[in-house]
Amino acid sequence: MTSVLNVDTIADKAGTGPVALTKQAASKHFVAYDAVNQTVEESLNQSSLTDTSTGRYYSTFTNAMSGAAAKANFVSAANTVNDGTSHSSGSTRGGANANMGSSDGGSRVFSASEIQFYTVYGSSAGSDGAIRDFSAVCCSTFGDLA
Repeated sequence: MTSVLNVDTIADKAGTGPVALTKQAASKHFVAYDAVNQTVEESLNQSSLTDTSTGRYYSTFTNAMSGAAAKANFVSAANTVNDGTSHSSGSTRGGANANMGSSDGGSRVFSASEIQFYTVYGSSAGSDGAIRDFSAVCCSTFGDLA
């Protein structure tokens, strides 16, 4: 027999907070950032985002994680400077790449209260890749909150 559950909100027993997940995992932090226009388009558990220089950012959590290394991150960037209308780095480049950490050798240490990430475009046969701002940069953090 098939059942359907239609609700607008699911809250904890007291009605004041989110429900606990059992044997499941959910992102504890998320940010969608337009680095070209320097605007946060969406976020979850983020108190601030700092754009330190071209292609380098860090996001400070509203609620810290349980430890500096006790988290996993997924970072992505779309190879565009204008929400998909044209490529940022050209069609012969190796595409957009995004990574956790610092592209300059670690100017910030790992922390339970923030995540650092950066974006670059790939190299081609004739030229090196480089750090770059993209209009669609997303970072999601998984792990346990403190």
